[in-house]
Amino acid sequence: MRVNLDDAVFRGAVLDGADLGGSSLYGVDASAALIRGTRLMGASLIDVDFCGSDLSQAIVRENTFKVIVDETTKFTGMSGTLFGPLQLNGWDGQQEIGGADLERWLRKRGGGVCVLESRG
Repeated sequence: MRVNLDDAVFRGAVLDGADLGGSSLYGVDASAALIRGTRLMGASLIDVDFCGSDLSQAIVRENTFKVIVDETTKFTGMSGTLFGPLQLNGWDGQQEIGGADLERWLRKRGGGVCVLESRG
């Protein structure tokens, strides 16, 4: 908990069930990582590459979630609250998704996440 993981490379790593609450993850490459059931509550996730990752059952709470995902990133059972927006690298280019649109997008992928309004 509460570790600085800025600029770490977790490409393909297995972080299932880890407790990263309150941690700083800035500029992290977590592409194709398994993050199932990981507790990310209060973590700052900025410029984290989650393309191809599995965040199923991950728990967030008031997380900054300015991450990069793609069509293969999994969110099934992800729960909690977060601030967006995220960047989607889709089949038809890049797109930023935030607010109510992000909440709907996550729900379509099986996530039960509430997207909060930005403070200030």
